[in-house]
Amino acid sequence: MYEPTRRALVAEEEDEERTTVGKPVPGTAIAQLRIGMSYADALKVMGKPNAETVTNTGKAWIPTYNGTDRWRHYLAYKGQGVLVFAGAAGGEIAEISRTKSYTPDVLIQVVHNPKDSGRF
Repeated sequence: MYEPTRRALVAEEEDEERTTVGKPVPGTAIAQLRIGMSYADALKVMGKPNAETVTNTGKAWIPTYNGTDRWRHYLAYKGQGVLVFAGAAGGEIAEISRTKSYTPDVLIQVVHNPKDSGRF
């Protein structure tokens, strides 16, 4: 499973670490992405990923927390890198991974890696 080397935060004003890791290769689709893009907009630019996975953050286990960043959705693209999205509130991780109704809401981190295998 992919674990980012840096913690990515939802709100830019809370950002204590980089939301973009590595240097984009000019002319690639991943170089066109911007932090804060929706999942749908990022997929329009990137196309179908080679691999994807969903995991929960520690916030998912706080019963009274209904904000964003309860889930992380990772998309891997061979030869380009990994996109990390903050998931919407609600749902259980097993439910989210089984349904098509779950849509991650915002791009929070882009990991540029021209040597990425496209697998987790």
